Amino acid sequence: MLTRREFLAGAAGASAAAWAAGAARALEVGIGREGRVRVVVIRHDDLARAAPPAPARVRELLDEAAKALGLRDTPADAWARWFKPADVVGIKVNCLGYPTRPVVALALAEALGGIGLAPDKVIIWDRTVRELKGAGYAIQAAGRGPRCFGTDALADRGNGGYSADVYTSGAIGSLYSRILVEETGALVTASVLKDHNLAGLTCALKNFYGVIHNPNKYHDNGCDPFIADVAAHPLVRNRLRLAVCDALRPQYHGGPSHRPQWQWPYGGLLLSTDAVALDRVALEVLAMKRRAAGQKSLEDEKRPVRYLASAQQRGLGTADLDRIEVLSLGKPWMDVG
Repeated sequence: MLTRREFLAGAAGASAAAWAAGAARALEVGIGREGRVRVVVIRHDDLARAAPPAPARVRELLDEAAKALGLRDTPADAWARWFKPADVVGIKVNCLGYPTRPVVALALAEALGGIGLAPDKVIIWDRTVRELKGAGYAIQAAGRGPRCFGTDALADRGNGGYSADVYTSGAIGSLYSRILVEETGALVTASVLKDHNLAGLTCALKNFYGVIHNPNKYHDNGCDPFIADVAAHPLVRNRLRLAVCDALRPQYHGGPSHRPQWQWPYGGLLLSTDAVALDRVALEVLAMKRRAAGQKSLEDEKRPVRYLASAQQRGLGTADLDRIEVLSLGKPWMDVG
């Protein structure tokens, strides 16, 4: 088993130069070894600036990350590993407190268009229209281009836009958004990397609290095992194709509320087909930054991240660092500045 130090040292070796040499060179540096999952972290100064980057630039970087993750030579071939032109794709964003930047969701929608997916087959969504507007999203329920609306926009179907049936999964019993149940067949979790005052971390998996009607019930014990249980339901598990994390300017303390004094210009995007592994790498970034900033560890603050072990136990993905390979494109992922 790798030590944490060995893991970090090995992960640094998966550089952009190695990927530029193609799949053969990638295998040479250990990418894709049996039993290990990939998390790609792409970083660039364009992503670190206070002003949001242009969607076209974010798309370029997402395309590069997708090629590295999917071991393909072109962006279209990479995205086509996970999505098909006939799919209706739901991009679930997080609009509470410190939100996923609209530019990330829009760039992702544009990238999916590169495989022939019609723009109106992409739905960018969260709980409410009000929260989406507050986070800077332009609401569009129909027409050309990606659609964007909240669960409450389907309130005329009943239950405020949530399902007629109560779905159970482990310890939770909830109504799920009709956007998930009735409108989409493929799912992307597009989260933002930030500290959470109870769970320790909110990222790809906790983003799914926004698909149920009663997340307020499930915050005891650091939201464990509830975060894992929400994501373990087949409505999520069977639709989830990709996890994308907005780590442009993450927040290492004071979350999930918006606290600019604890945000920093990491300038990154994280991609993986394994949301658990992505969250595990995000947690490592968060922990390193907290140490560098002189903050106590999450364990010392009595809010350790418990839900990752539960998610792994439920077969949702990999939470063990020795089973994860991080591919750094650009600035090394563990350099938190």
